[in-house]
Amino acid sequence: MDKYGLENVLTLTKSLITLYETGAVESSNKKVRDLMEQGLKECLDMQDTLYQAMKDDGMYTVENVAESAIKKVCTKLEGAN
Repeated sequence: MDKYGLENVLTLTKSLITLYETGAVESSNKKVRDLMEQGLKECLDMQDTLYQAMKDDGMYTVENVAESAIKKVCTKLEGAN
């Protein structure tokens, strides 16, 4: 599949993740909640596998972030709590 097709699959997978997440949070039935959580886990795994394959094939370039920038964000988030 070409980059365009894979990007579409990735986008659809992200949308499905949102649906499963909402279903898990909103469900009042344990069996339904468990099914939503399982579907969410499977979609997250699929999204990660797809992303890693696309990255490995050069379809995504990943820029490393400086450690100081990460610490700055963490400090800011910790202060918000």
